[in-house]
Amino acid sequence: MKEDSPKYILQPHHVIAHVDGYWLRHYATDFFAAYQAFEMPKNRFSPVPYFLICRSIELSLKSFLFSAGFKKKDRKKLNHDLEKALGAAEDNGLETYLKITSNDREALKKANKLYPKKEFEYFESLETIYDPHDFDLAVLSSFAQRLLDTIESPVRASIFE
Repeated sequence: MKEDSPKYILQPHHVIAHVDGYWLRHYATDFFAAYQAFEMPKNRFSPVPYFLICRSIELSLKSFLFSAGFKKKDRKKLNHDLEKALGAAEDNGLETYLKITSNDREALKKANKLYPKKEFEYFESLETIYDPHDFDLAVLSSFAQRLLDTIESPVRASIFE
């Protein structure tokens, strides 16, 4: 045996790795980082930060749901509805890890009026272009950050069976 070769070789048998939830959380982190790096244009509205923060929240919730054993077909039924995803996550124990405030819920509810319709992506109505959003991105950002932080542990714990 060469001196630089390993002395122990591990060959696990019957190990199943579930990485979907883990990668969803990484993608949620990427969207959140893009939101933080985005600079709002001067003298005009942009839906980009709204989309980025909502997508981060959606992926975080679906990451948590995956780690809780929520099946892919059931996650797909949630579509892009943030309120449904939050409700499903709460039904699957999210509040064990995260206290969701009334401000969080209100901001999510207001964002959810446009996000599932993809209004932050395709701006098919004047609703999006003229920035009528009476929710605070800072509240959604705070919720997104707390969500990312608190789901890390349960998502990591769910990787191996």
